[in-house]
Parts: sequence; structure tokens; C-alpha cells
Amino acid sequence: MLVMNASFPRIHTMKTTIVRLTRVITLLIATSFASEAAVSINNLGVGTQSSSQSLSGPLATSGFFGNPFPDRQVAFSFTTGNSQSYLNNLEFAIAIGGGTIAPILATLSTGTLVPGGLNPITLGTVTPASSSPINQILSIIPANAPLLEANTLYWIHYTVPAGNALYSIANSNAPIVDPEWTLGTSWSSTPISPWSELSSGPVPRIRMTVTPIPEPVTSLLGGIGFLLLLRRQR
Repeated sequence: MLVMNASFPRIHTMKTTIVRLTRVITLLIATSFASEAAVSINNLGVGTQSSSQSLSGPLATSGFFGNPFPDRQVAFSFTTGNSQSYLNNLEFAIAIGGGTIAPILATLSTGTLVPGGLNPITLGTVTPASSSPINQILSIIPANAPLLEANTLYWIHYTVPAGNALYSIANSNAPIVDPEWTLGTSWSSTPISPWSELSSGPVPRIRMTVTPIPEPVTSLLGGIGFLLLLRRQR
């Protein structure tokens, strides 16, 4: 006599439910990581106040007599929000002096003192397409978007490693900043003087685009809740 196991349909149904749940949780977690890029800091507007700081290459000159004006550097700080994120794009405003152009190098690092210097990462280099117009917005899109840790102080450091280009890095006073983030002040240095802070008024005229990394825990808990709901319905 063939005896049917009454529990078989029930076990089969539960296995099917678990498989479906696994697919749902996988989809939820994958969706949580597919966040859209967002602007965390936007200060590209001209504002009501402005200032600039010199940035130059090792062969730069200035003035009617071509006096040496080498190796001016600029840096600024920012603090991230409550979640990790990837830095996708950095845009910044410059003015070109002297009609000569050369690559600008941007470096990202951590540290409590200007210009950071701990765990440095090269964001990339950018060269103006031409010396005209004088005022331009440049953009650096890292080849590999660096991971920004949550609630961390970072520095971005501008240099001109080679050539005789002379730029002015712009500052403005109309920042729009994500409530969890902060934008610090600008600093500048020369070969014969230490870093000095632009301590009041305008701040770096930049726009920073990031992709937040949400915690997958919420999605996982939602999937578990979905499983419990299915079991109740059975």
C-alpha cells in the first residue's frame, strides 16, 4: 500500500516561499545599493561676496617684469554626513592669469591640519581647454570614485605640478550644503610662508556630487517581515 506523507505539500510550499523570499531580499539589497548621485555641496553661485587665492606652477611669473611667482597652493576642508558615499565629481571655479594653462592636480586626504596629507588619493587632473574665457568652471571625475567615510574631515589640495600656469581659485558666499555635511574654509600657501586661512566671508566655490551608500539592514529586516507575513497567511 502506498502511503502519502501529508506533510509533503506543506514542506514543498515552505521551500517555495523561502526561494521566493531569497529573491525578494536579494532584489531589495541590490536596490538599496543602487542609490542615485546627489549634490552634497553646491557653492558655484557667484553670491554677494567673492575672493580668490593664487595657484601656480613651479615656473610661474607675475607682474610687468615677470617676477617669479612659483608653487602657490590652495586647500579646503569638508566633513561628510552620517553615511558612507562615493565621490563622483568635483567642480570648481577658477580664473586664468597670464594666458598660460597647465594641469591642475587635486588630491583628497584626511587629517586634522591643513592640507590633510593622511591617506592621500589622487582625484585627478584637469586642464582648461583654452585660456579663454578667463573665468571657467572645471570638473574632475575620478577614474575610480573614492569612498568617503561617514562623519569624517577631508581635505582637497590643489597644486600645479609643472609649467608656468597661474590661476586664481575662486571663493563665494552662497553655499547650499546638505544638512549633514559641512564645507570648511579655504587655505593658501607659498614657498616662503605657511598656510593661511581665509577665515571669514567666502568659502570654496565648488560643487561636489556623491553617491550615498545606504545601510542594507533596513532592506533585510523588510524581507524577514515579508517572510513572517507569508507564514501567517499560510
